[in-house]
Amino acid sequence: MKCPVCKYESLETNEIEPDLFADDCTKCNGKWISSDNYENWLEKQTAILPEIPLRADSDMTIPEFELARICPNDKRILIKYKVGRDLPFTIDRCGNCAGVWLDDTEWSSLKERNLHDEMNKMFTDHWQEEVKREETRKALDGIYQEKFGADDYMKIKDFKSWVENHEKSGEIMAYLKDKNPLQF
Repeated sequence: MKCPVCKYESLETNEIEPDLFADDCTKCNGKWISSDNYENWLEKQTAILPEIPLRADSDMTIPEFELARICPNDKRILIKYKVGRDLPFTIDRCGNCAGVWLDDTEWSSLKERNLHDEMNKMFTDHWQEEVKREETRKALDGIYQEKFGADDYMKIKDFKSWVENHEKSGEIMAYLKDKNPLQF
């Protein structure tokens, strides 16, 4: 098998977790994990680990442009799937054999967040729709923060939360919408 990134490097099989083997590229450090190998490993896991939030000091970047990658197993184009959950990279998956290509630090990033045992879920429509909603929320949050300024936006969000959770939220909203609530 040849590396989908380096194109010419042969892949070497290594154990990346107990009972989980990947074909590694010694040049770019990418990993090819076959679907069968991952499924067999996943069945042996005692429980799905809870997700760990992203560390504040984490600095992950992805290249702006990449050429299509070819499956080292059956030579088909790999499909990119967004991971989401504040991880800015995509995972390449073959639509035919369901094998997965992970770039240099992607497995360790997934493992650090306890998402490595949920990788199959990332290829579902539900997961990808959740990623799109997350991206939309972040984009809207950025727009409002730019529009109001960071400090004012934080106060607006706090006030909104207070109003929504107040027992008289309807009356408070009516008061706020009335142009002159103290006149008849």
